[in-house]
Amino acid sequence: MKREKLLIEEEELVAILDDPNLRLFDATVVLDPAAAESGYDRYLAGHIPGSVFLDHGAISDPDSSVMYTIPQEKNLGEAIGGLGISRDTPVVVYSTDMMAWATRIWWVLQYAGHRNVRVLNGGLQSWKGSLETAENIYTATTFDTDLSPQMFASKEEVISSITDGSACVVNTLTPEMYRGEEDVFYAGHISGSVNHPYFEFMDGTYLRHDASLAKILSEKEAGERMITYCGGGIAATLNACVVKMLGNDDVAVYDGSMAEWLQEDFPVTKGSSKGSLN
Repeated sequence: MKREKLLIEEEELVAILDDPNLRLFDATVVLDPAAAESGYDRYLAGHIPGSVFLDHGAISDPDSSVMYTIPQEKNLGEAIGGLGISRDTPVVVYSTDMMAWATRIWWVLQYAGHRNVRVLNGGLQSWKGSLETAENIYTATTFDTDLSPQMFASKEEVISSITDGSACVVNTLTPEMYRGEEDVFYAGHISGSVNHPYFEFMDGTYLRHDASLAKILSEKEAGERMITYCGGGIAATLNACVVKMLGNDDVAVYDGSMAEWLQEDFPVTKGSSKGSLN
């Protein structure tokens, strides 16, 4: 996957902003150590003209005990269509700060079968034009799913991968969180997993250039198949997107991540060691 299949730069977005088929979304979530809150107020304070606010809950399983997990296929297709997205509409997603909120939407739509989704590199901070405060909405349509199951990792696959080494399981949070030194519920890491913080791929709100990304990735432990995870399946999507962009299509996100892993009372390691499931 080439860079332009994942990212769109501000200049190109300006050029296509008036395309009536474009679906442009602000996917901001405000995150603090205690909770994730809707970015709707930020959207109302100022957004790229024509953009629609996308609440992550709208394409998540409302019955899941874990926030923002993917719903069943039928419900997923209906939810995406309800946003005004069909398989034929180009989609651009951005966030006001953490790019991973936008790559999460990219990952969900790609998993569902949409092949024309891009993330605004730099997010709202890259936008040089004026902002608007009027709320926009798209007319609901039909979205026909064509799932890519290889992009999704279940807890069962994570367990087997750690046990038999069939995939490299990667924690994408900060080293402090990986070692269990931060006061968050997901402190520590899945025993046997390695650490590759998502922010190493970033230069401020922008994704680094391909050569820099490749160098960073080459210095990390990896395998033919890679499974990324984080606290709740958000930051993990940024790493997964970058890995795909650099040529490895065999990468998945553990959707439940630490939130599900801890609910199941599976082994967690604190400290710098990878630990073991045994």
